[in-house]
Amino acid sequence: MKEKVQPYKYMVRLPPAMRDQIRESARHYRRSMNSDIVARLQQTFSGIPDETTVRDIEPPLHGQFENLFRRDLTPQEAELIRCYRRMSARKREALHNLLV
Repeated sequence: MKEKVQPYKYMVRLPPAMRDQIRESARHYRRSMNSDIVARLQQTFSGIPDETTVRDIEPPLHGQFENLFRRDLTPQEAELIRCYRRMSARKREALHNLLV
């Protein structure tokens, strides 16, 4: 018999206003707050986000730090790295296997 994999438990501190938003969203979609958070994270990591989404989720000064540490890359190389980092582990592995 196959052993059931237990979900990973992780404590997150949320600002009260965000907790209220998650609660309202969960009510709207008729699911638990945990399920709503998981669904939103899955949506976030399900593919390569557009530039607006990237700007919304990246931390302040991220672009400047990337430019500082990646000065030797062409714009196309930098874009490839950004796309690669946004891929799921499965897609990264498939790409690696394709290139090797």
